Amino acid sequence: MQVIQMGSIAVLLKWLLLGAALFIGLAILKLWLRRTQEKILHKQVIDLFFNSLFFGFICWKGSLFIIDPVLVIKSPLSLLYFTGGTTGLVLAVVGSIIFYFFKANKSNITDRLILQSGFLYSFAVIGVYHLLATLLLEEQKLNHIISGLYTFAIVIFAFWKHQMVTQQRIFSSLILFSFLSLSLSFIQLSVERKIWLFSAQQWFFVVLIIVSLIFWDKKSKS
Repeated sequence: MQVIQMGSIAVLLKWLLLGAALFIGLAILKLWLRRTQEKILHKQVIDLFFNSLFFGFICWKGSLFIIDPVLVIKSPLSLLYFTGGTTGLVLAVVGSIIFYFFKANKSNITDRLILQSGFLYSFAVIGVYHLLATLLLEEQKLNHIISGLYTFAIVIFAFWKHQMVTQQRIFSSLILFSFLSLSLSFIQLSVERKIWLFSAQQWFFVVLIIVSLIFWDKKSKS
């Protein structure tokens, strides 16, 4: 794996690319909000995403206590230098999603905008990350190219045809992306820890498919 040395700290390049994708995704979301929503909602939605990202970061760092509690007990400062890796990232994503929907439902933002904003931001981040990874990472090129092109195509469609981004289209896109990601994960060689035959990342996509099927046609407030 490619590593960037920052003083005494070594950081995997893929985490830096993910960080860049998170902020670029916010810029794309802000452009979309300016194009489709009233100005009064811009700050409220963006602040919600900033808070969700911060909560996800805390979950990611804190996940080390769940994954390797012995290390944290012996050396509490390890929380500053280490993370929970890919498994921790999955926990962070789940935590930030729960936080996002919990806080959004307590606001005056409609269910439609909550779903559209979350969908657009998620796919923008995934698309930007995979396209950056295609250019800068050496491993899993096919995975990055396919996932990047698919997600970015969805973002472009959502950006320019926002009136057609319905609840059914959103969850259909999530189901297709999850199946695509699962297929690619089985093709590539993985050293991730397995939980009942699947990795944490694979289980995340399995659950995402199930949740998407449940909410595909569920009525929501407009």
